[in-house]
Amino acid sequence: MEKEEKIVGVLLVMAILSLAVAYFTYLPGELTGDIQPLTDSSGLGEKVFVEGEVLSKRLTYTGDHLILEVGHRTQPIAVFIPNNKGAEEMNERISRGDQVHVTGILEEYEGELEIVVQKEKDVRIT
Repeated sequence: MEKEEKIVGVLLVMAILSLAVAYFTYLPGELTGDIQPLTDSSGLGEKVFVEGEVLSKRLTYTGDHLILEVGHRTQPIAVFIPNNKGAEEMNERISRGDQVHVTGILEEYEGELEIVVQKEKDVRIT
């Protein structure tokens, strides 16, 4: 290997390491701990979590998505679990009255706030 090739190789490795450090430094979500509890000041598009009792659950008529109603402070919050994110499995595991911890993106649907689950592991029975 010639001197120039070695220099290019070292520079390439340094660039890759720099990108990896930047990625993990600014990575949103669980690694950086920027998931906040749902509050009145939470904004649409934020990643939030709630803990509470499952007040109701139902599968949608079209799409087989699961909608949970979770007790949160003074009013319940809807939790939308898409069918490709484990809706059927969670429908079998979760029962009315279970205590759950849910993480997802705060969205609005038909004028009401809801948490949209991104991964099956974002819903845990506590």
